[in-house]
Amino acid sequence: MPLSPASSGRRARLPAWRATALAAALSLSASGLFLAPAARAQQAQASVPAVAGPLWGHEQVQRAPDPAARFGRLPNGLRYALQHNETPKDGVAMRMRIGAGSLQERDGEQGLAHFLEHMAFRGSAKVADGEVVHMLQRQGLSFGADTNAFTDFDQTVYHFNFPKADAAALDTGLMLFREIGEHLKLDAQLIEQEKGVVLSEERTRDVPGMRAFVAEQSLTLAGTRVAQRLPIGRIDTVQATTVDKLRRYYQANYRPDNATLIVVGNIDVDAVEKQIRERFADWKAAGKPDALDLGAVKPTQPAAEFIADGAPDKLSLTWPTPPDMRPPTLALSRDVLVQQLAAGVLNVRLADRALKPGSPFLGAFGMKLPRLYKVTGQAQLNVMAPPEKWADALDAATTELRQLQAQGVQPADLQRLLPLIRSSLQAMVAQAPTRQSAAIADGLINAVHYEGIYQSAEQAMAEAEPMLASVKPEELTAVLRRDFSGQPLIFRSAKAGAAGAPMLSAKLAQALSRPLEAQAAAVAVTWPYADFGAASAIVSKTTDAELGSTTLAFANGSRLVIKPTAQEKDKVIVQVLVGQGMAGLKPELVPASWTLNMFPLGGTGRLSLAEVAQWQQSSGVLAGLTLQLDSRRILLVGETRPADLKPQLQLLAAFVRDPGFRPEMGEKLAGVAPMMANQFETLPGIVYARELSKVMNNGESRLGGVPTAAELLAAKADDAAAILRPAFAGAPDVVVIGDVSEEAAIAAVQATFGAGPARPRLPAVPLKATPPADGGAAHVALHKGRADQGMLGWHWPMPDQWTDVALSNTGRVAATLLQTRLVDVVREKLGITYAPSAGGGGSLDVAGQGSFFAQIETPPEKFEAFREVLRAQLKALAAEPVSADELLRAKQPMVEQSRKAPEYNGHWAYWLQRILVEPRMKTMMQRETANLEAVTAEQVQAFFRDRIAARAPIEVGARAAEAGGPAAAPTNAK
Repeated sequence: MPLSPASSGRRARLPAWRATALAAALSLSASGLFLAPAARAQQAQASVPAVAGPLWGHEQVQRAPDPAARFGRLPNGLRYALQHNETPKDGVAMRMRIGAGSLQERDGEQGLAHFLEHMAFRGSAKVADGEVVHMLQRQGLSFGADTNAFTDFDQTVYHFNFPKADAAALDTGLMLFREIGEHLKLDAQLIEQEKGVVLSEERTRDVPGMRAFVAEQSLTLAGTRVAQRLPIGRIDTVQATTVDKLRRYYQANYRPDNATLIVVGNIDVDAVEKQIRERFADWKAAGKPDALDLGAVKPTQPAAEFIADGAPDKLSLTWPTPPDMRPPTLALSRDVLVQQLAAGVLNVRLADRALKPGSPFLGAFGMKLPRLYKVTGQAQLNVMAPPEKWADALDAATTELRQLQAQGVQPADLQRLLPLIRSSLQAMVAQAPTRQSAAIADGLINAVHYEGIYQSAEQAMAEAEPMLASVKPEELTAVLRRDFSGQPLIFRSAKAGAAGAPMLSAKLAQALSRPLEAQAAAVAVTWPYADFGAASAIVSKTTDAELGSTTLAFANGSRLVIKPTAQEKDKVIVQVLVGQGMAGLKPELVPASWTLNMFPLGGTGRLSLAEVAQWQQSSGVLAGLTLQLDSRRILLVGETRPADLKPQLQLLAAFVRDPGFRPEMGEKLAGVAPMMANQFETLPGIVYARELSKVMNNGESRLGGVPTAAELLAAKADDAAAILRPAFAGAPDVVVIGDVSEEAAIAAVQATFGAGPARPRLPAVPLKATPPADGGAAHVALHKGRADQGMLGWHWPMPDQWTDVALSNTGRVAATLLQTRLVDVVREKLGITYAPSAGGGGSLDVAGQGSFFAQIETPPEKFEAFREVLRAQLKALAAEPVSADELLRAKQPMVEQSRKAPEYNGHWAYWLQRILVEPRMKTMMQRETANLEAVTAEQVQAFFRDRIAARAPIEVGARAAEAGGPAAAPTNAK
């Protein structure tokens, strides 16, 4: 869908650059089992049924689907699936899938499937332009998070997540789906307006990583329609879009026999089924689909390369195989499972190799897709490596594959896979009673998309168990020798150092023919972290009836907060809080704080990360470890199940009490940092965020920000150790939330963090923001992306949440309201951006920190148009009170989100650790919904009049370095 969610809240979000670093760390520390959802769900297409429209997957092979879901079909071919579900207690998730995407576009129509998805929100016979979003906002849906859509190669999906499952929600959702299906207006003037929005989305997505993906698709899918039909389309076809062209695609593909409705939530299934039959029975197809020739993979070259600033440093080897078009029988399911297990064994070997000191590749994984877009199957080996080591990395990764093929899969290999798979299946069964309605709805959509069978967790486990018990190592060996054999297609992308296609082919041939050396057998790992010393006594225990939590203090200085919940069955969140967070960092270490995301790579003193993964795989323990740096604390977080709470605590305690900081961590940092440094400079959003944090934080680096390329390259593993060792030396706080008894949580923590000698409690370090002065010359950052990619924002400092609670909440509502107006004007009417955003509010964690802003992505030549719109809107909002309806549309999504938040463990994970550090947070949490509801139209008007329109904004912009000329001019909002 063409819009991101509003940035109107003050929830802690992982910055984009930290997410990039974290993703890199996770890819390097992967446990080795790669179970691709696409591979899991690849199923065959049945022969054309006698009834209108396609059959459900379970109808093709007479296998039982999930009995909790009701599957049906209307005479016109429309399929529907309904399920009653009460997680959350109220609410309903609704989906409509059209079985057509960019593959159904004719020549000259590239991009129209996605364009039509945009037009679904621009008016229909019963709904005026813009009113779709407005009516959903009135019912508490936020645009982006709850109201969205996406276009893929072979499907288009619309989704609504209503916070209430009342008659109004069901009526609205079904009415909108009916309008989208047959009654869109496709007005010529609105199409012209929307062209700029679609082109803005194309700009934001046209980054080096996407261009590398397109180049790889051109190699591996040459000869097929897929390689010619990227969903975003072509700029020239988007610019040439007309009513007739859109209507041609619309009538050919938006047909009842090509549509599926999904409704899941606290619903009366009989009543909803009746509504669907009444509303959709008269939907008749207005056009006919084209007879598509999807083509077949016919590579025109054996190798290809993409070299550009910001491109990911990776290699891929692809072995095309015939697409598996069989129907979804049990036999097919078993074959797919065997293929997944074979890839899993390979990935374990690759992960072990990647985590060894001196590995030339940073990460690698293999996968087998039985069917991809009905044109091919693929076996693939992907390798991430520094540009200067690509040939060595190719050698090392293919050696692991060839040794496995030559040696054959061993029983020990399966012993590292099957326990974790069985644990995951058991967890799915245990968690099923509180599975979220949105997740169920998405699962049903996936079953339709992949022509598979939607089953309950119990059914899946019952079918999988005999398959797992009967799998033999030689079956996996046969798959690896069959599918990963012969000369693959080789693709390379890198930021520099072109090798050329001939060199790629030559190095690949060398790697595949190199003599193999004997490989040492893996040594079984014994878990050495079962004893952390004598358990210390509990010195205090208090219960908070309002929060439903219990807090204990141990004699060694550790504290524990327990919050048992039943709302997410078989799920437990464990947080360990140590240190003093960003506030306690020495200035010289602040730039290296990003390295903490890579901390797990250093393993423990007695085990490498590869050995930790081996223990976890062999034991079937479901446990996690991520590290987050907050303003006041460092958090180590794990998500587990009740049965694995003890080993989860042992895992976290092992990394805190006995951190390894092994050499391989430094090696991986040295490999990842140049990749991040290069990619960051080509991403306008990250360059903009770096400049913004520098300006708004007024030089205080401890308030966070995006590191520069120089800072990324200068960081070392020793920096992470210097930050973490003092933090780990202090007394920790542990927060346990979820489906766990108080007794079990106390026992697990008392034997880990509550054991051993006393540790000092580190004092809190104050962290205060000094707001920058209003106005001044514009701040301009330069990126290395496309010349027409730019970002512009106006920003105003605000007090923190504690200084003025009412003002902070007014700012949050005011920002949501402003964003809605910007969507209506700069997006819908002017068409100059894909996703205008606004945000406001004060910080809970940092004294003196708060802000209000409005920002967009748009070409630099359109910056002034945005300034003019923003000036006009701020002037109007300051002069006149907003209407009751507009205020409702701004507040209701935030109110509904706040009202329902306590039903999720993540809500308690966010607040309880803050309450432990700052007890007054409890009142703030309890009053959040009421505080939002209390915001009035008069307060919003006064906010804009006194706090925003009367002050000169701080302008921050980003433009391409080669664009030339000033990116911005001094501004004044008056």
